[in-house]
Amino acid sequence: MKLLLRSSGSVLAVLGVLLAAVPATSAAAATTSQNLIVNGNAEAGYCTKDWGAASTVPGWTVESGSPNVMCYTPDEFRLPSGSAPGTAFFAPGNQGDGAMTQTVDVSSAARAIDNGGVSYDLRGWLGGWTGYWGHVTVSLHFQGADGTELDSADLPTVTSSDRESTTEFLQRSTTGDVPAGTRAIQVQVQFQQTGHETGYLDNLSLTLDTPVKAKKLTPPASKVPGYDHVFTVMMENTDYSQIMNDPDDTPYIHGLMDQGALMTNYHAVYHPSDENYLAVSGGDTYTSGATYWPNINSPQRNLGDTVEAAHKTWKAYEQGMGTPCNTSKDNDGEYMPDDAPFINYTDISDDPDRCAAHLFDTSQLATDLQSADTTPNFSWIAADDYNDGEGSGNGSSKSLQTQDNWLRDTLEPILSSPAWTDQKSLLILTWDESQNEAANHVATIVVGSQGTVQPGTSSTARYDHYSTARTIEAALHLPGLTANDTYATPLNDAFDPPVTTDPAPLSSSTPTVSDGGSITIDYTIPLTADVSSTNWIGIYPAGADATQRSWLTWQYAPNANGALTFGTGSLKGPGDYDVYLLANDGYTVISGPYRITVN
Repeated sequence: MKLLLRSSGSVLAVLGVLLAAVPATSAAAATTSQNLIVNGNAEAGYCTKDWGAASTVPGWTVESGSPNVMCYTPDEFRLPSGSAPGTAFFAPGNQGDGAMTQTVDVSSAARAIDNGGVSYDLRGWLGGWTGYWGHVTVSLHFQGADGTELDSADLPTVTSSDRESTTEFLQRSTTGDVPAGTRAIQVQVQFQQTGHETGYLDNLSLTLDTPVKAKKLTPPASKVPGYDHVFTVMMENTDYSQIMNDPDDTPYIHGLMDQGALMTNYHAVYHPSDENYLAVSGGDTYTSGATYWPNINSPQRNLGDTVEAAHKTWKAYEQGMGTPCNTSKDNDGEYMPDDAPFINYTDISDDPDRCAAHLFDTSQLATDLQSADTTPNFSWIAADDYNDGEGSGNGSSKSLQTQDNWLRDTLEPILSSPAWTDQKSLLILTWDESQNEAANHVATIVVGSQGTVQPGTSSTARYDHYSTARTIEAALHLPGLTANDTYATPLNDAFDPPVTTDPAPLSSSTPTVSDGGSITIDYTIPLTADVSSTNWIGIYPAGADATQRSWLTWQYAPNANGALTFGTGSLKGPGDYDVYLLANDGYTVISGPYRITVN
């Protein structure tokens, strides 16, 4: 500490003040916790200036939608202090209403909490854009040792009326007593009525007036084993439901699901295509709006760079390229250089020798697969725009058949190659974006050699393209590129499926939601014979007889398991509701009721 003293006579007085202050400061620190919310100020995220881009939100679990971390724009937002409190804030992203949660462990203060008298203080800056109704709700759910909810509390919202239809953040706070028996507090953030990507949050803080051991921000743990080779395939413009509801036209794709793990709650991060490729290969979308090659020239580090830095090998194989590093479209317009996304990075595109050493036609793949030594450690494989789903019908039966045939012809040589049969290899098959679904829900399948991925498994955990990037990095022992991939959860359930002897047919990580928000229901069909495209999930008034078909809202649940998100706008306001899983277009109850609450 430096002190600027105007005269020597003041030294003792100053020291006396400092010494007298030490015990009081220590006592205050001993009776009040620090902020227990990890990354409550959004500063740990890789912020974007593109309102339509999803991003990873470090420290938080995204339950639905695609909340993102936005960069503050000078002079664009009015804040309580008159200036931005950092560089970033939380926003809803491009998939409409969404929710994110984190759970705070307060068990270290169990004795004080159970003795009564421990209070909490929740506060934050909530805002929105001009006159749009989009807003944020923040709630606390106090949970006992067994996860039972003991009580809840809400932070007052900021509506467009509160803001007088100006773009502004307003400060909100609430206090109360922590219920005896509380061992964890779930913090739930919901972005509501966000059709225009409005509803913002910053500087969220939760403190208790007793010491609590706070959690530090760390990347999610990885369960991905090390691999000798990773093959990544990205197809295009096909909804998850289009594939899952049409097994007759996608027999090879469904066969891959039997060989590996299906991620049933996987989402792309952008519309349109190219930014999704960049998310996997570079850890961010790196551009704004509907931008395509050759107008994307990112100088950022990419997977090719980190693979080489780790003294490993990589190649991108693209159908129709012909000669290495060919950037000329073919005569029929089906070959597009950007489907192997590394051409978008200037350290590759501006170096002809390096480009020619790494970007090849898919015909080269057959040669390289002849031995494990000539098979790259990392391979990106892309069909042309006809075979990848872009130009053959966008999810039609013809498109699905075309994709399925190309995948069979391309992937079978990989699965029978020495790199696969003699070494540890990983295959990740995904799609760049959905064709019709606002949630950008796409299929993703993970297959591993040497028994590294349990066949025929599936996961309802929410993943996205940053999860794929993180999985590739973990498999090849590579560092992260940005906060997006560094803090993304790897596709862990593919390698360590959740072990449950009797999975609940219906469940939700957020069974209590605010009115106007959304809720995600996880489902599992108990018997394989009951899986059907006519199964669906319905939400009913509490106590209603589901066989009387008095549902308030419903969605098809055609898979063995999955996750469906429902808006509460179609319900009848605050109160309890019952969720049912039904067969035969709603005529036969499989499971339920499962109780949810709207506050």
